[in-house]
Amino acid sequence: MLNISSRQLRIFVSAAKHLNFTRAAEEVHISPPAISMQIKEIELQVDAPLFIKEGRKLKLSSAGEYFLNHARHILQTLNESEKVIKQLKGNRVEIIKVGIISTAQYFLPQVLKQFRERHSEYKIILEIRNREQLVNLLRDGDIDIAIMGLVPKEIDTKVYTITNHPHVFIANLNHPLTKLRKIQPEVLKDFDFISREKGSGTRAHMETFINDHDIQPNIIMEMSSNESIKQAVIAELGISFVSQHTISNELKNGQLKVLDVIDTPINRKWHVVTLNPMSINRSVDLLKDFILNQSEIIISKLLS
Repeated sequence: MLNISSRQLRIFVSAAKHLNFTRAAEEVHISPPAISMQIKEIELQVDAPLFIKEGRKLKLSSAGEYFLNHARHILQTLNESEKVIKQLKGNRVEIIKVGIISTAQYFLPQVLKQFRERHSEYKIILEIRNREQLVNLLRDGDIDIAIMGLVPKEIDTKVYTITNHPHVFIANLNHPLTKLRKIQPEVLKDFDFISREKGSGTRAHMETFINDHDIQPNIIMEMSSNESIKQAVIAELGISFVSQHTISNELKNGQLKVLDVIDTPINRKWHVVTLNPMSINRSVDLLKDFILNQSEIIISKLLS
């Protein structure tokens, strides 16, 4: 039987995440030589190399990739066991860690506010990241729940659908495309474009659309903030592709206009995502159900 501690598992998972012992050392607060020593001890236990070097780069071996999946599962199970034992002792779990993509910040805080009004005993830690970062946080057990549009295929998850998540092309009211109806998608390639960064769900949806219509957009800027993108479009720097939930105020104020592009809006879904098997933490289950029950009401108001 392997004699590997949970601390060693956390060290290995950190090293596997960063593929850099120095960065892993910073995360787990020990020295890089100590990381190397702990990895060697684990490799002795499993009788196989977990990392291999290719030039200056470090990568997981086949054994390392296999071991990583089990290490994450073990740590998740230990974490859940700790939570349940606290509950059995009569201690309510007070902290729920929620991760959302940036477009969800236009409705989810209102849902969380209502949840806290009814369940003030819980403290919520909110992480706002792009889709790729959220998947990593969920996989590593750093968040309990993720709110996103594009369902992750990279990890084993339980997915609950909230409601529609439309995406549209937008422009400043002075842009020539705002005067047109039934715009052919290929016309978009003739105009400067402002895009979300790679790794975001919005970027992934945009790339699916442009690939389906064989478009090569002239992307002049990439931004990681929806607010920055809206301001850039308002300043007439170009057109963009955004979640419709993010522009309700600008549409009402006459600062932006949705372009009448054929095959849009692109309707996707909002989802609540947890690791599979879903957390057995009752507080997480309670919040998950609350989000599912309340979000559609708030989202519908944004689109009205």
